[in-house]
Amino acid sequence: MRYNVLHFFERKNIDISNILYLTRQNPLTKITFFDGKEILTAIPVKEIALYLPDKEFVNITKGILLRKSQIVNISDDGLYAMTDGSVFQGRKRNISQHKQLRQALGLSKEQNEKTEKMIPLELLEKCSILNDMPLAFCVIELVFDANGRGVDFVFRYCNEEMAVVEGIPVSEMLNNSFYEVFENGDKKWLVTYADVALNGTKVILHDYSPEIGKDLTIYCFQPHPGYCACILIPR
Repeated sequence: MRYNVLHFFERKNIDISNILYLTRQNPLTKITFFDGKEILTAIPVKEIALYLPDKEFVNITKGILLRKSQIVNISDDGLYAMTDGSVFQGRKRNISQHKQLRQALGLSKEQNEKTEKMIPLELLEKCSILNDMPLAFCVIELVFDANGRGVDFVFRYCNEEMAVVEGIPVSEMLNNSFYEVFENGDKKWLVTYADVALNGTKVILHDYSPEIGKDLTIYCFQPHPGYCACILIPR
């Protein structure tokens, strides 16, 4: 079967420069954009790939095509971490190719180690299955001062529903301070988040969030030492 890919691009107003990655969601192809928007199509990934710049995209395994400039980490095991927090497993049969690409993209060992310390890749990989969950979910990392006190927290993962609840694109939240994203954010929750991240406690918060003007129920738990995961449910 032949597909008119250019007609599809035109009909859907697709700007190639805004494509983040393509993934196979049997039996469909999902195109994900920088702003978190997604489009499903019956056109196979390999057919769309023919119309994308070879120098800008890389096929890491069957059915997964990533924009090179948005890859922030390639682990020694072939795990690719993207700027939106998604993680994909590359071909396992030739791990050396992934290491070569890491070098070609200028991702030094130090940069990869820094990213892995920022949030473990295994955790990112697990979180990625929640991208389309109909409940808002995020993972935050506590930032401490010289005395070891929690003074801020940074968004390390946000699923798509977070953008709906918070009213801000995921790209503007990821790897940014809560108090940079929400300048008038209430710091009363910081103590609770710090307790969860450090001590592994489980907490349910019921409160009004002035930064988004909504009453929220927030379920908090520790997915990894130093991190707090939150499920947000507007009331």
